[in-house]
Amino acid sequence: MDPALLARLLAGGRVAIGLALFVAPRQAARTWIGDGVDQAGTRMAVRGLGARDVALGAGLLTALEAGGATHRWLEAGAVADLADATAVLIARDERPAGIVAATLGIAGGAAALGLWLRQRLGEGA
Repeated sequence: MDPALLARLLAGGRVAIGLALFVAPRQAARTWIGDGVDQAGTRMAVRGLGARDVALGAGLLTALEAGGATHRWLEAGAVADLADATAVLIARDERPAGIVAATLGIAGGAAALGLWLRQRLGEGA
């Protein structure tokens, strides 16, 4: 598959998830976080994560469309995804095993894809 297309799909998915987390944190994050998402401070943090993902996805999409440097956006996205995976590992004793596995699969897979795309796309698109 075309690496630029995969990068667009990764970026679009990141924007979609980020928007859901920002606009509707209770609904979008309940399965992931649990009942703690009903607390105002938790929703604030979830919205921050959502905004982070919107910014990373939009930045990558902009770089792809402009033919500019994509490598920094892909690297930043991979770091964010690895942070999400690390966070769920730290909380693994307090979260259902299925949520831990799903988060590790999604976040780890996104990080791996981002780093692979960074290598394939090089310094630009």
